[in-house]
Amino acid sequence: MAELFAAAVARHQAGAFAEAERRYRDILALSPNHAEVQGRLGTVLMAQSKVGEAVAHFERALAFNPGLFEAHGNLAQAYMACEQLEPAIHALARAIEIRETPQGRALFADWVKTIRFGGAVDARVRRLVLRALVEGWAQPRELTAACISLIKCGGTVNDCIRRADAAWPARLPAAKLFGAAGPAELADDELLCWLLECDPLTDVALERFLTSARLALLTTARGEGAAADERALQFYSAVAQQCFINEYVFALSESEADEARALQTAFVETVAAGTAIPPLWPVAVAAYVPLFTLPNMERLYERRWPQCIEAVVNRQIKEPAEERRLAASITALTTIDDEVSRAVRRQYEENPYPRWVANAFAPAVRGDAASPQPPADVLIAGCGTGLSTIAFAHQTRSARVIAIDLSRASLAYAKRMAQYFGLTNIEFAQADILRLGAIDRQFDFIDASGVLHHLADPWQGWRVLLLLLRPGGVMQVGLYSSLGRQNVVAGRALIAQRGYQPTAPDIRRCRQDIIAAADPLLRSLVARHDFYTTSECRDLLFHVQEHRITLSEIKAFIAANKLSFAGFMLDPTVMRKFAARFPERGAITDLDRWHQFETEAPDTFAGMYRFQVRKPSHSPASAAEPN
Repeated sequence: MAELFAAAVARHQAGAFAEAERRYRDILALSPNHAEVQGRLGTVLMAQSKVGEAVAHFERALAFNPGLFEAHGNLAQAYMACEQLEPAIHALARAIEIRETPQGRALFADWVKTIRFGGAVDARVRRLVLRALVEGWAQPRELTAACISLIKCGGTVNDCIRRADAAWPARLPAAKLFGAAGPAELADDELLCWLLECDPLTDVALERFLTSARLALLTTARGEGAAADERALQFYSAVAQQCFINEYVFALSESEADEARALQTAFVETVAAGTAIPPLWPVAVAAYVPLFTLPNMERLYERRWPQCIEAVVNRQIKEPAEERRLAASITALTTIDDEVSRAVRRQYEENPYPRWVANAFAPAVRGDAASPQPPADVLIAGCGTGLSTIAFAHQTRSARVIAIDLSRASLAYAKRMAQYFGLTNIEFAQADILRLGAIDRQFDFIDASGVLHHLADPWQGWRVLLLLLRPGGVMQVGLYSSLGRQNVVAGRALIAQRGYQPTAPDIRRCRQDIIAAADPLLRSLVARHDFYTTSECRDLLFHVQEHRITLSEIKAFIAANKLSFAGFMLDPTVMRKFAARFPERGAITDLDRWHQFETEAPDTFAGMYRFQVRKPSHSPASAAEPN
C-alpha cells in the first residue's frame, strides 16, 4: 500500500493528474476509508475541473478524518467554484479553526463580503466574522452587509427587528419593542454593538428597529429617575454612536423632535449648573444632536462616566474640537474662485464626505510592507475625509503624498485620522483642481477617483491633472456612468418634483419617500451604501454639481490625449462574466466591448467607472479635448 501511495503522489506532484487519479482510485478500491487518499483524489479532480466529483471526495475524506486541514480548505475552494457560498465559508471557517494563517484570514474576509446569510449559521462562522470586523481583516464597509445578514439570522435582535418593521411607521413602546428581556440583552450581541459603533448600518428593517430603539431611549431618559442598568446603557450608547456616524439620518416626527429638544434644554441647563446628570441624558441627547454643537459641553470632561458614555463624549466633543483646531492649520495651495467649485466646497464644508471612524479602518492595512516599487510622488485629488488616502499611505509608506480637497472640514477630518494612525507621509492642502496648474509640481501617480464629475468641466480638470503627471506615470480615475446612475436620475427627479432642499430634514423625508416608493428603479436606491448617512445621501442625490459620462466619451478623451487604458477596477465576479462574454485576446481593455457589456448589464458600473490610464513616456505637447 505504501508503494502504491508513493507512486500516486509522485504522479500527482509531476502534474500527471489523470494518471494520479487512476492510481488514487486503485488505492481506494483496496482501502475506501483512507482519508488522505480521498482528499488527494479530490485535489487531482479539481485540477481537471471535475469539481462536482471533487466535492464528494473531500466530504468523504473529512467524514473519515475531520481534522484534515487541507481537505477543509480544498472543500471550501470546491464549494466556491460551484458557487455554493455559505457551504464554502463554513468549510473555510473549519479550516481556520484547525490552523489559522494570514492567507486563510484574508480569504475568509474576501469571501464573506459577498455572502448574505439566511439560515442556520455555524457559531464558528459568526465568531470569525466578528473577528474580521474587530481585527480589521477587511474594511467594515465591505463586511457590513454580511454582518447584518448574520444579525438577522434569528435570536433576540431579529425578533426586535421584525416587530419594529411590522409596526412601521408606528413606533413601538419599549416593552413591546424589546420584549421581556428589555434592551439589556441586546448589549450581549457583540456583532451588533461593534457594528453600531464603526459604520453606518445599511438595512431598512434594521434602521426601523434602531429608530424605534432611539425613541425608547428618549422616553426612558425623560422618565422619572432616568435610570438604566449597565448593559442597557451600553446598548443605548452604541445606538447614540450609530446616530452620530450616520448624521441623524433616521426618520424623525415633529412630536419626537419636540421631546428631544425638551430633554436637550434640560441637559444643557444641568451641565451649566454643575449638578448631577442622569447617565441616560447625555446618551439620549447625543442620539439626536451632536454634543459639540451644544454650549459648555467641555464640562463633561470633568465628570466620571462609564466607559460607554466616555466613548460617546470623546467622539462627539473631543474629536470635533481637534478637527476645528486642525482646520486652521491647513495650507491653501490655490484660490477657489470658480462658481461651481465654491458651491461644491460649501456642500462639503456642511457635510464632509464620506463619514468614517477610527475603528472603521482595517488594522490589517496598517502593516509596514510597501507595494512593489511604490510611486515616489503621489497626488490624491479630491481626498475628502481621507479614508482611501490613509489606506494608500499605510500601504506605501515610502511615498510622498499630497492630498487636496476643496473643503477644510473634510481635510481636517482626514488630517486628524492621519495623526491618529501615526502617518507622516501625507501633506494635506486646500486646492481647486482647476487651478492646480500653477503649483509647479509633478507626480508619478495621481488618484482622481470620484472628483472630476463634480467639476464645472470634468474634461478640463482631467487635462489639468495630466499636465501634473510625469511621463510614464499612472492616473486612477473614477467617473459616474450615465447608464449606471439611472436610479439616481430618478431620485433627483423626485426631489425636483417635491421641492426638497439639501437640508437634513428634507433628506430624511426624501429617504422615507424612496423607501416607500412603488417604482423599482427608485426603490433600488435603497441598496446603495450612500443612502444610509446624511452626508452621503446628499452626495448621492442632492449634489450641487454632477456630470454623468459615457464610455464613448472616455474612449475619445483617452485617444485624444494619447493615454493607454490599463483596465477597470471591478469585482472578480464581474471580470469573470466579462471574460466569458468576450473571451477574445485583448478584450479586457477594449472599451467598445465594455460598452456593449454595460449596455447588456447596466448595473455593472452602478458606483462609477473606476480605471487606470498611463501617460506615454514621451508626453504629447498638450492635453486635448475629447472628440
